[in-house]
This record gives sequence, C-alpha cells and structure tokens, in this order.
Amino acid sequence: MFDLKKIITLFTLLLIFSSSGCSATKTTTNEKVKVETPSNANISLLDQLRRSPGLIIRGSGQNAQIFLRGISSINSPKEVLFIINGTQVGSFSRGASSLSPQEIKRVEVLKNPSDIAAYGIMGSGGVVLVTTL
Repeated sequence: MFDLKKIITLFTLLLIFSSSGCSATKTTTNEKVKVETPSNANISLLDQLRRSPGLIIRGSGQNAQIFLRGISSINSPKEVLFIINGTQVGSFSRGASSLSPQEIKRVEVLKNPSDIAAYGIMGSGGVVLVTTL
C-alpha cells in the first residue's frame, strides 16, 4: 500500500528544504495564475497582485511598477501589460490603479510565452487580465 522508500525520500527532501530556508512551492512559467475575488472583498488590485507568485512590485499606490520575474533583462525590465475587460490600458499606473476594489471580479496573470505572444511587443513583459463586474 505505502511505498516506504518513497516516504523516506520525501521526508528527507522536506528536512533538507526546511533546514536550508528554501520553500518547496511549484512555480513555473507555463502556468496561469488566477485570483478570484469575492464581490464583497475590499482588496486593492495591487494587494491582489502581491499574492501572485512570480511578480515583482516596485513602489506603491499610483506609482507602482509591476514586472514579471524572469522575462525581462535585469538592466532594462519591461513592465507587465494590463488589460481590463479586453481593453489594453498599458502599465499599472496608466489605469489599472484607478479600479475600485469592489469592481474587481477576477485577476489572471499570463506568464506562458504562447499566451503572451498574442499581445505582441506590448505584452512581452507579461500580461495581467482584469475582469470587473
């Protein structure tokens, strides 16, 4: 029923990760991250994005800049493209920051190159799709 060798191996890996301070969470660039928000939630878009793995957020409020880890170069990072209800608004500071938290229904972060290819050069730094009520 239980494979003792596999259990010991997993336990050993768990000990190694926990003692080194590393986390064993799975984050790949080939996945979509969806964040569903209850309609009565009062969580800003920026705070919702802070929960998404793989995003780098510099600054706060209207001046925040959002980058996708691993896609851009270190010297010239490209901001994530925001699309609200199918309309491209550009970077976070150009319109996505003005959304009311109660309006946000779903936030989806596109990281997969085949998903962001449809948005061309504008989406080369990653894409965040925001659906409102």
